[in-house]
Amino acid sequence: MKTPSRIVDAHLHFYDYTQNRHAFLDRPDPGYEAFVGNYDRLPRRYLPTDYLDDIRDYNVEGVVWHEFLSADPCREAEWAQRLATASGLRHALVAKVDFLEPDLEARLERYAELPRVTAVREHMVWDCDNPLRRFASRPDLIRDPVWRSRLRLVKRYGYRCGLEVFAHQLPDLVRVIRAYPEIGFTVALMGWPTDLSPEGFRRWKTSLDDLAACDNICVDISALECIFGCAWSVDQAALWVSTAIETIGVSRCMFGSHMPVAGLATSFTELYGRYAQLVAGYSDSEIDEMFYGVANRWFRPA
Repeated sequence: MKTPSRIVDAHLHFYDYTQNRHAFLDRPDPGYEAFVGNYDRLPRRYLPTDYLDDIRDYNVEGVVWHEFLSADPCREAEWAQRLATASGLRHALVAKVDFLEPDLEARLERYAELPRVTAVREHMVWDCDNPLRRFASRPDLIRDPVWRSRLRLVKRYGYRCGLEVFAHQLPDLVRVIRAYPEIGFTVALMGWPTDLSPEGFRRWKTSLDDLAACDNICVDISALECIFGCAWSVDQAALWVSTAIETIGVSRCMFGSHMPVAGLATSFTELYGRYAQLVAGYSDSEIDEMFYGVANRWFRPA
């Protein structure tokens, strides 16, 4: 079984509840539990020192630190910049945005002062059947022409843009991606399939084909516990992961740990052991590309 010789972890979270308020850590939150379950088991802080303990069996050369839904995203990003500078790991930061926020340009200006911020993202998921699994303010937000028009600000700062959606929202996401070919879009969680039936797989694969035709995307393979549940197995995930890689291409797929949330399901060592099984048929150079090269180029950790 081949394991990556070096890693840029494409998706993880560091946070400290004493430094930045995360409302869902105040008490068990039904909304967050609807995504993974048992969010009350998350530690109240997870810092680079904790991560270094978790990764001791692997050569992690850089990380892509995603915001963690702080009540004050700018303050969180500024704190993250300071912590990243002191950590010794190469970091890229992904900061939170709301493209309809009246002060969006002021927020982006603050982010521009932080050299580790190389990407922004907005949480757009909307579950039509489960009101607990919604982050967007309304189901049609991604189709709103005003919301769409403000995406052009991302180009000014040279950021990558992550728009987290569920698989049934991918056709709308593809239209956005096509409208802004000059912006690089990160597609999280393989397009986040929620219907794991054969018909759900077919619809998801059709959307992946449309995404693959867009030159300005990369796909993040992480947070499999959010897709398949905390008891997920290699056999359960194999078809979906292999399809994502084969459809999008090795040069546009990247793996991330999603620690510490993934820790609700498994350890970092076990997780990357499972990843190694999922990519066992690929060459050493292809494995290096998916675990290191793509994220390193896309997010530019420094």
